[in-house]
This record gives sequence, C-alpha cells and structure tokens, in this order.
Amino acid sequence: MDELAWIAHSEVGSAVQGFDGEGRIAFVDGPFAGFIERVPVRPGIALYRSRGRSSHAWTLKAQGDSPAGNLVLGTMLDGAGTIDASGNTRQVWHEPGRPFLLSLAERDIAYNLQAGQHWSAVTLLLEPDALEALAVQDGVPPLVRAVLDNGRLPVSRVLEGNRMVARLAQDLLSPVYMGSMGALWRESRAMELLAHQLDHLADGAPIAAAFTLSELARVRDAHQQLITQLRCPPSLDGLANQVRLSPRRLNQAFRHLYGMTVFGALLDARMKAASRLMRERTDLPLKHVAWMVGYRQLSNFVTAYRRRFGVSPGQHRRTDRID
Repeated sequence: MDELAWIAHSEVGSAVQGFDGEGRIAFVDGPFAGFIERVPVRPGIALYRSRGRSSHAWTLKAQGDSPAGNLVLGTMLDGAGTIDASGNTRQVWHEPGRPFLLSLAERDIAYNLQAGQHWSAVTLLLEPDALEALAVQDGVPPLVRAVLDNGRLPVSRVLEGNRMVARLAQDLLSPVYMGSMGALWRESRAMELLAHQLDHLADGAPIAAAFTLSELARVRDAHQQLITQLRCPPSLDGLANQVRLSPRRLNQAFRHLYGMTVFGALLDARMKAASRLMRERTDLPLKHVAWMVGYRQLSNFVTAYRRRFGVSPGQHRRTDRID
C-alpha cells in the first residue's frame, strides 16, 4: 500500500496527516488524538500499529493507492466500530481481540470508530510477492489463495476472537526492545503473529508439522549458530537462508525441538550466558556483561534479565556474593 496520508474525520472536524521520516503519523489537534506507525518487517510485509481516541464518533481512511493483491491481516485490540469496504457488507466488532481480514483491491475502505473509547489495532500488510512466497513455502488458507489468484477480489471479514493472536498483537503494540534487538524481536513476533492469524483463518487448530531428519539436523545447526553468535546474531531471514528453511518453518521446528521460537531461543541463550558470566567473573561490570551477550543498551539487558529471573542482574550478583 502506498498511502499519501491518513484522514481522521468526525462531525466536528477533520485532520489529514502524512507519515514522517520515521514512518509515523501523529494526530494531536481536534477532538481526536492518536497515532499510526508503519514499520517494514521484511520484503513485502509491513507492520502497522495504531491507537486513538475521540470525543465524537470518527472515521479513519487512507489516502493514496490501495493496490490489487495486497492483503491486510489485523487485530482490533480495543474499542468498537465497523469496517466499510466497497464490494462487501459492513463488518462489525464490539469487543477487543477480534482478528480481521481485508483485501485492498483498489477500493474505498473506512474504519468507523465509536466515540469515547480507546481504540488500538495491530495489522500486517502483505504484498502479492510475500503472499506468493507463503503459498509456495508453507501453504495458505483458501481465502488467502483466492486473493492471491484474483487481486481484485473484495474480501472483508471480522473473525471470532483468538487468545494467541490477541496476545501477540498486544506484544507488538507495546514493544519492550529497541535498536537491533528490537528489530529481531519485532520480526520474530510479527511472523509468529502471521502464522497464528493464518491458522485461525483456516478455521481449525494448527496442525503439528512433521519434520524430516534432515530438517531437524539443520534446525540443530541453526540453534548452534545462534548460541555461538550472541553478540551479533543473524536475522531470522538470514538464519533461515543458511539452513535452507523458510522463516516460518524454522520457527515451527524451533518450537517443536526447543519449545520456543528462534527469538525465544536467542533470549534464553543470552540469559544463561549472562548468569554464567556473572558467577564466573564477579569483577566484570554489568555493561560489559550486557555487551558480551548482545545488548547495546544496559537498560534493555536489565529489563530482560529481571523478566527472566525475577530480580535485576545487580541484585542477583549481590545475592550470590552473600550466599
């Protein structure tokens, strides 16, 4: 999608804003306030984070191209309202955590939000090449296949709530990592969200994938590469390419073997290495420990460590000394 701007409109006023150099729109004047943020995840896939509130009922619309073949998979996390897309009946949601599917199909699309409620949404926009890659590598539900085959097919559907989709979308709405660590985390979470959205759209529980012995050997090799490159790990795409698997397949296999995604395995290895370093080298400053396990920002390291062990690294070190 090539938006020139987004319009927020209510009965008492309108505002038109374009993305700034960092891919962000901020609405600050008028009866509504909020933001839209667009971040590339990988070629052909973009992540949108949106949040807003208005004292009056309001409508949000994109200005610019809505190319045929582009597909939006999103989650309405808060608020209530409707989606009006030409060629489809009005879609309604009244409670949080509702996934939705929307083909752009060169048509007018409007999100109508109720007054006085906080509204937030996380969406993934997929271009035809990205959809084709998914179809070839992992398969896609019939409705997504239909959009891929006919880019002008009008599709608009709000789905039943899904706990895992809502949790992953909420994580992406409020990221906890910045910089290169944040980019890896965002890519891993976004692709995991996409996998669960597609599973949910297929109207069935995810089917456990069968892995060949060759695939499992390559996944173990990928895991070894990850834990030996903690300071500068490969991206999800890069790691997948090295072991000749798709990123989604690699994440599925990591969950099968290790009970966590690629990013989860990286985080686990970093925390274990940090704990070991602090036990073995008690004189090593915390910022050096953070750097050695791949954190450029000490604050990100402290946050991750506290989440994993329940105490900060400094507290952990002091407790070990007392013991």
